[in-house]
Amino acid sequence: MKNLVFAIPLLFLLIAACSRRGNEHFAALDRAIELQDVYDLKYDSIQDSLRLVFSNAQSDSTKWEALFGLESFYFYHDIDSCYSTVMSMLNLCGDDIRQKSISECCYANILYKMDSIGTALHCFRQIDTVAMPKEALDIYCFAGYHIFGRMAHEHPEFDTEKRAIIDKWWKSDSTRIDCAYYYCVVQKQKGNKEDAVARIRACNLRTPNDTAKANYFLAKEYLDMGETDNAIYHFTKSAECDMRLAAKAYNSLYELALLLFRNGDIERADRYMRITLKDAYSSHYESRYDDVITSELEIMNVLLEEQKEKRRAYISMIMAFALLLAVAIVSLIIVTRYSSRLDASRRKLAEVSKIKDNFLAMYMEKCVDYLNKVDEYRSSLRRTMKQDGPESVAAMLRRPSFADGEFDGLLSHFDSAFLGIFPDFVDKVNLHMQEEYRMGMPSPGELSTELRILALIRMGISKRMKIAKVLNMSVTTVYSYHTNLQKHSLHPHSGFDSIIANL
Repeated sequence: MKNLVFAIPLLFLLIAACSRRGNEHFAALDRAIELQDVYDLKYDSIQDSLRLVFSNAQSDSTKWEALFGLESFYFYHDIDSCYSTVMSMLNLCGDDIRQKSISECCYANILYKMDSIGTALHCFRQIDTVAMPKEALDIYCFAGYHIFGRMAHEHPEFDTEKRAIIDKWWKSDSTRIDCAYYYCVVQKQKGNKEDAVARIRACNLRTPNDTAKANYFLAKEYLDMGETDNAIYHFTKSAECDMRLAAKAYNSLYELALLLFRNGDIERADRYMRITLKDAYSSHYESRYDDVITSELEIMNVLLEEQKEKRRAYISMIMAFALLLAVAIVSLIIVTRYSSRLDASRRKLAEVSKIKDNFLAMYMEKCVDYLNKVDEYRSSLRRTMKQDGPESVAAMLRRPSFADGEFDGLLSHFDSAFLGIFPDFVDKVNLHMQEEYRMGMPSPGELSTELRILALIRMGISKRMKIAKVLNMSVTTVYSYHTNLQKHSLHPHSGFDSIIANL
């Protein structure tokens, strides 16, 4: 009995200590997030110093070294700047074996990051590995693992090449954090037992970025083992490192947000996810947009599963994500097709970014409003249950749902957001319509059904089935509206959709 008396306080102290441990790491991450602007300024200062070295350099070799330093910074911050820097490295490297090898490996790596997998594979196979310095070999193996890994999804024969390049890397430097983790992944795929945690902890962490990666890889391993608390701890440490490095293209924070959401820490998860979305867009890593959006979509699916009665809200949220995804796809197609016209592409990308921001803000506002309404509704049900009994609750449930009017509100938000981006859209449309069939808005700031169809085409959503889903009408109705619009336009036979899409 005496032992029990002492054991109970000790147990509470242990629980309190564990709680403080977790809260301390969240507090450290939150402080790092608050200081993002400070870290960004420090990052800009380092960039400026390297650019000054470049501009003052007297030789191509010295200029190349400055560019290589910039490439290391840009890789996790801005893909456009990174690509431009690598191209300059290729132009300046000359016949220097080290500089040429590193430049070619960096080029293959950045193409992979830009999702140009076919081009990346072609360039990767052209790299001469004879007498390749170790500095270039690390980049070469890193790029090869990811390129072959992506190709293996559709062509399994590339899996052999992926394993071969990791074996080569492992023999060269088994203490490098990326190499150790990927080696463990490959060994597990072969069916070999491998203590990845021990391998990662034994690595030589050369840079702060290595520390961020080590914590991220440990979190992934603990998550696979079902040790959620350890996974959250290491995701938090990795995210804190990313913040202090002023990185914009990272994985740890949004995976942490997803994990916290599944554990019920919704407020913190929402805050971290907002930061993830903002930084993903600012980094211009379009290949990462799908990852972030997919994670957010998974969060919303979990939320909607817990709140089954909100089916209309589910449709609204999916529609918002569909719009964002469609805009992202349009942006990617534009950048890919017109990469040689950088100035025009950048203007288009800025426009698309504005669309994303507006519709993301609209979506988040609707979600928060809906969740607040759900909380109010549940509170009213509990009060009614307590005061008037089950019969009164049943009567409330038979009334029309507050969600019935949500769709009209969502369309109103769509009109406001769209006209905020394209205020002269209606005037431009009317320039391409026969005079007697020119259209106006039913009221200021409100689009008619015909104008909404054309607005979606302007945003890149041209398939009738998708337009029908977004506007909650039948495909036949959409076809009827579109046919009349085209028939009464100045281009009744062809080219109507293309003209609208480029207004």
